[in-house]
Amino acid sequence: MKTFQSNPAVWALAALLSGSSLVACAQATTGGATASASTASDPAKTMLLQPLQQMVTKMKKLQATGDPDFDYAFQAKVHAQGAQDLLKQEIQNGKDSSLKQMAQTLLTASETELSQLTSTLTSLKPTRPNQAYTQQQGRNVEAMSLKLQQTGASDKLTSNLDNNFSTLLIDQRQDAIDLAKTYLQYGKNSTLKAYAQQLIDKSTQQMQQMKTMVTTPK
Repeated sequence: MKTFQSNPAVWALAALLSGSSLVACAQATTGGATASASTASDPAKTMLLQPLQQMVTKMKKLQATGDPDFDYAFQAKVHAQGAQDLLKQEIQNGKDSSLKQMAQTLLTASETELSQLTSTLTSLKPTRPNQAYTQQQGRNVEAMSLKLQQTGASDKLTSNLDNNFSTLLIDQRQDAIDLAKTYLQYGKNSTLKAYAQQLIDKSTQQMQQMKTMVTTPK
């Protein structure tokens, strides 16, 4: 399985390209972790697992330049897009009105975040490869992939889409926190550092709110 890894040749090439150069590496792909047979046959699980599995696949296909600012901006963008796809599934298919409203609020807010990331990327070029950052974020992405596989194959997910949404969103927000905390250890860009810290704060609040909104299985 291809992992997010540092490559000196890739870094040298990326240093010559504009901030949009890595977008081609992040194009939508299908695939991801394969859950159990029961999960595969239950739309309440697959509709939510698939966008997250595709998100992880995209993140693994990103070629690391080694520069924490440049790489995190792309990682955060792909991760935010995965969150959007998850939120859209709840909005379209969920039954719990409170969760649907929360998902819509989060989706609207994420549009602003993605716009900020896109704008920041236009001014970034990889200039300072850091192997320690690349390795640590690679472990974070691998942990995300493993968590999805374990969750999809376990009894954490039920036939209640709303409950599954709560479970997976809490996990996804924790993953966002892990990525952001790793970036803050190595990042230098003031805009991205502010974004990462705000993401940690907001994600923590969202997780607490989600834990109080878990519905009763139906």
